[in-house]
Amino acid sequence: MSARSLARAAVYAAAYTALTLAPGLNAVAYGPVQFRVSEALTVFACFDPAAIVGLSVGTAIANVASPIAVLDVPFGAALTGVATFVMWRLGPHWPALLAPIVVNGIGVGFELWLLTSVSFWYAVAFVGLGEAVVLFTGGAALLAALRRHSGRHGLPGGGPPTAFRGGDDARRSE
Repeated sequence: MSARSLARAAVYAAAYTALTLAPGLNAVAYGPVQFRVSEALTVFACFDPAAIVGLSVGTAIANVASPIAVLDVPFGAALTGVATFVMWRLGPHWPALLAPIVVNGIGVGFELWLLTSVSFWYAVAFVGLGEAVVLFTGGAALLAALRRHSGRHGLPGGGPPTAFRGGDDARRSE
């Protein structure tokens, strides 16, 4: 992983963690009825493979505050890794938004059923519903904006921002 990719992964991890643990937002980030605004950031995985690692690490850090952290830290991070990898493979297309809904709905639903007294299908339904609300509102808006303007943000596949053109790459070729 290059230094730039590692830096982008760190930014994704920090942003995910901050949005999950932010006062007010953290009240609905855990349990069978989840509404993690930070899940909208998974859209970045459609454009940037560094988001797979960054968002997985961010999930692990955020899940330290979970009431079931013992399993939630590794299992939640793995689920995010799977969902974002699928999103990266699908690319910046609307069906990619379904990956975190299905993966986290079933995976987190199973985790909650295993460690709490919550019914499996209840947990699957409400975790999936929370994911769907976040991804089909904030995630869809972010996907549309990034598809339209990804080149301006320096994301892979979009090209570097205008301010950096002719910078390091031009010097290396001389």
